[in-house]
Amino acid sequence: MTKKPSLFYFNDGKGRAELIRLIFVCGKIPFNDQRVSVSEYISMRDQGKLPFEQFPILIVGDQSISQSCAIARYAARMSGLYPSGDIEAALSDMVVDAWRDLLDLFYDCYVDRVTKEGKLVMTMRSEGEKVEKLNRFFKIIFPVHLNTFEQMISNNSNSSFLITNSITWADLAIFDLLDTLDPYASHWTDESTLYYVKEPFGPFEPPQDLFKDYPQLEALKKIISEIPQISAWLLREKSN
Repeated sequence: MTKKPSLFYFNDGKGRAELIRLIFVCGKIPFNDQRVSVSEYISMRDQGKLPFEQFPILIVGDQSISQSCAIARYAARMSGLYPSGDIEAALSDMVVDAWRDLLDLFYDCYVDRVTKEGKLVMTMRSEGEKVEKLNRFFKIIFPVHLNTFEQMISNNSNSSFLITNSITWADLAIFDLLDTLDPYASHWTDESTLYYVKEPFGPFEPPQDLFKDYPQLEALKKIISEIPQISAWLLREKSN
C-alpha cells in the first residue's frame, strides 16, 4: 500500500500550505498534515532535510518536494484539479503564481527577512510598520489582483469558475486568499495569531467593504465553502 504523502508546515497558521491542504481535501486525497514548531523546523533544516531550507515540504515515499507552487501542482494533478488543456493549464499556473506573489507581499507586511550567521532568518516588524504596510497592501496592491480575478470569471462565459467549467486548483487558490484576507475573519482580533497587531496600533482590520465590488469572487467563495469536504475542513480548522 502506498504511504500517504506528508505535508510539513509551521503550526502558526495557514501560510503557504493551506492551498495544498485544500487541494488534497477537495480531491479526497488522504495526507498527513504535519504542523511543526519553529524549533522542529530548525532541527529539520540543520539536518539537511529541507531542499531549500524552507517550508512547506511534501514527503512522498523517500522523495522530498519543496516550493509551495510545485507541491500544489503535484497535489492538483493527483486530485484531478489540474486542467488538461495547455492554455487552461498555463492560465491556472498564472493564477497560482499570483496567489504566491500576493501571499509574499502580505506576509512581508509582518515579517522582514534578514541574514544572520549565514542563515536566512525572519524577524517581526514593528507594530507601526506592520500597519503602514498593511494599509498599502489592502488599498493599493490587493485590489489590482481582485480586479483581474473578477474579470477572469466574467470572461469565462456561463461558468462560476476562473478558467474551466468546473473547479480547478486555481479556484482554490483564490478561495484561500479570500478566506485568509476576509475582513470579518476572527484572526485579525485574536492575539494568538500572526495577523494580530498590538495596541495602540491595532488590532488591525482590513476595510469591511473590501469585496463589495467583486460579486463573482464572493459567489465563488460561497460555492467552494459549501463543497462538503471543504466545509468539513473549515469547521475542523476553526475548532482547532
